[in-house]
Amino acid sequence: MPLNKIQNILLIIFSIFGSLSYVLFTNNFIQDDLTLLFFCFFLILVLGVSHGALDHIRGKRILEPKFNKAWSILFFPGYIILGLIVIISWVTFPPVTLLLFLITAGYHFGEEDLSFFKEDNGIIFTLVSFLKGFLIITLSFHYSFENTSLFFEYLMVPQNYYEALIPLKSILFSVNLICLVAGLIYLFKDSINHLVLTLLEVLLITLTFVYLPLILAFSLYFCFLHSSKHIIGLARELDKQDIKNGLKLFSVKAVPLTCITALAAILFVFLLSEKLDENIIKTIFIGLASLTLPHILLEILDKK
Repeated sequence: MPLNKIQNILLIIFSIFGSLSYVLFTNNFIQDDLTLLFFCFFLILVLGVSHGALDHIRGKRILEPKFNKAWSILFFPGYIILGLIVIISWVTFPPVTLLLFLITAGYHFGEEDLSFFKEDNGIIFTLVSFLKGFLIITLSFHYSFENTSLFFEYLMVPQNYYEALIPLKSILFSVNLICLVAGLIYLFKDSINHLVLTLLEVLLITLTFVYLPLILAFSLYFCFLHSSKHIIGLARELDKQDIKNGLKLFSVKAVPLTCITALAAILFVFLLSEKLDENIIKTIFIGLASLTLPHILLEILDKK
């Protein structure tokens, strides 16, 4: 299936879920914030987390040639230890760890999104990738500042650490968006179809963060645009001839680790404290951070 057609399908699905969510909220069908949080939590556990559920296959591909059958003894403990290091760092140095996570996740989001159409390691591609992923952060800061501040408070980062940026939030978003659009035009100047689809994606993401609650906008982007592209890439690796069969193979292989991760996340939500809303936010973002570090390292090693 051509990449353009896949991107069209993803954008249509994203638009349908975004439009349906907007209708539900404008007509007050969803008034309970805790229900919304649980819905987003479930969405991320099913679609978001699963896009890293085959990391052990990449780990095997990297380690088995050097360590033979002992690759798993190195991979699984190493993966868990890296995740624990992130969690310990977050508890010990919340502001620094959050900043590093935002920078790393921003680049990771943008790089994977753009790599769907273009493989490049140049400086311009790296910069535009960062701008593409960082748009999620500047959008949140500009259009949902109160919720962003609340989330940062739940993540143990008081407002005094970033209050100097508050007067600049509109400028940061505007500069981010303008530079991103200019960068995309430069990157895809030889492929108008890819340029139009990428700009349309940027527009839909922006509208989602403007009109929907922050956690829902992030969840829709993370699940239906970011994670879905990665899953499709894995499906194409599993079966280069038939993407539908590749998706079936992915679903079967991803179930075990996805279920284990989901079970651990649910336990954290109900065991951390009595504040379920705060627990969900902590589990989503600190949990994603702990999974992002080993996931990105595997991506880098696998490409090399």
